[in-house]
Amino acid sequence: MPGFVRKILIFITGYAWLLLLAGPGLIGLSLYSGWKADGDHAYAARESLQTVTGTVTQASEVTVKRKRRATKQFYEISVQADGAGAEARKLRIDYSTPQELVGNLIDEKITALVDKSDNDLVYEVAVDGKPVISYETTRQRLQAEAASSARSFSGAGTWIFAILLTLIGAAGVWSNRRLRAADSSQQLSAA
Repeated sequence: MPGFVRKILIFITGYAWLLLLAGPGLIGLSLYSGWKADGDHAYAARESLQTVTGTVTQASEVTVKRKRRATKQFYEISVQADGAGAEARKLRIDYSTPQELVGNLIDEKITALVDKSDNDLVYEVAVDGKPVISYETTRQRLQAEAASSARSFSGAGTWIFAILLTLIGAAGVWSNRRLRAADSSQQLSAA
């Protein structure tokens, strides 16, 4: 094998370890999405949510564009807490909520249950003690999203692809070691 071809193959197979890591990573992602969809891992328990009380000063529709993923849309409301010197807090409401309902919250005094660990995601909104957005509806939506994600990652095709990535990565790492050994022995014999 000519030396320049061996150098090109050494370069190409030098990145095989990425495939070797990608295969188990894909399997791990499949297992994680299945775990999240089972039980109550997809949503926060009512007891762990933070209560935010105040007047909604504004509402807006937010679109976040990402380079490699689809755009994400949600509503954002600003809640001015009661009391002097209190800062307005921005809360996220899922985009599946009707726009009129979010718009009607402006200038209303609300009590919201919020998951602070998930970018202030709103689980429940109550106006005058009556739930406008219920915790149960949000819980069911999050559970359905987790189940959909689990279905997309848990198919046999995903597992076969992950195993193929692992095998190709292992073969590439093995080939890289063999090519490097052959290259170093050729350089020693030429010297």
